Amino acid sequence: MNHLYMITQLLAVFSVLSFSWLTLRAFGKHAGWGVGVLLLSPVSAALFGMKYWDSVKKPFLLYLVSTCTTVGLAFYLFSAWGGWELLRANTRIQQGMETQRLSRFDAELFIKASKNFSEKSGINISRQQTLAYAREFIDQEQAKQDAIQANLEQQAEKDNLSASRINKKVESEPEQRFRLAYRTVPLEEAHKYIGATVKVTRRNVEEKEYRLTGATSKSLQFAQRNSNGAYSFGFRIKDIEKLRVLVKQPY
Repeated sequence: MNHLYMITQLLAVFSVLSFSWLTLRAFGKHAGWGVGVLLLSPVSAALFGMKYWDSVKKPFLLYLVSTCTTVGLAFYLFSAWGGWELLRANTRIQQGMETQRLSRFDAELFIKASKNFSEKSGINISRQQTLAYAREFIDQEQAKQDAIQANLEQQAEKDNLSASRINKKVESEPEQRFRLAYRTVPLEEAHKYIGATVKVTRRNVEEKEYRLTGATSKSLQFAQRNSNGAYSFGFRIKDIEKLRVLVKQPY
C-alpha cells in the first residue's frame, strides 16, 4: 500500500509537469487558449488537445494518462484506507453534535473509523476536537450506563425484599392477598412511577416492557436489559399512546 502511495505521488508530479507543458503550448498557440487551459482544465485541455492533436499530442497524452491514473489510484487508496467510512461517520457525528442527539454507536463508529484510516494511511486528517468530543461523550454514556445498572440492581434487590415481605404477610394473613397487574396511568403522572416496571405502547409499535428511569415534560427515559447488560434510551411524549405501570393490587 505504501508503494502505491509513492507511485500516486510521483504520478501527481508528472501530471503537474505535463499540465505546465500543455499550458505553455496553449499560450504558444493563442493567449485565449492558454488562459482557457490554465483555468478551465480538464475540459479546455481536452478541447485544445483534440483541436491541435498533431502538434500537442505528446504533452496532452502525458497529461491525460498521468492525471487519470493519479485520480484512479487516489480513489482506490482512499477507499482501501477506509476514507468513505470516515466521511460517513464524520457526517453522522456532526449531525449528532448539532442536534444534541448524538448516539453512542455514532461516537464509537467515528473513533473506530478515524483510528482505522490513520493506521492504514499514516495520515491524520480527523478533527482532534471532534475526536475528543466523541471520547468524552462515550465516557459520559458509560457513566450513565453504570449508574443505571447500579440502580437496576438496587431496585431488583428491593423488589426481592418487597416480594419476600409480601409472601410473609400473605402467610401470616391469608385473607389479605395481592397480585401484580398493569394499570394505565396518565403520561403527565409518569414522574410518580420512576423506577417502576412499565409497558409502553407507541404509534405503529407493539407494546413493550421497560424500566422507567426518568421523566420530563417532553420525554420519558427508560432502561432495558439484554444479553450484554442494560442500556438506556428515551421516547418523546407525543409518540407514546399508552403507559401502563406494574402495581400490587389486593384481591
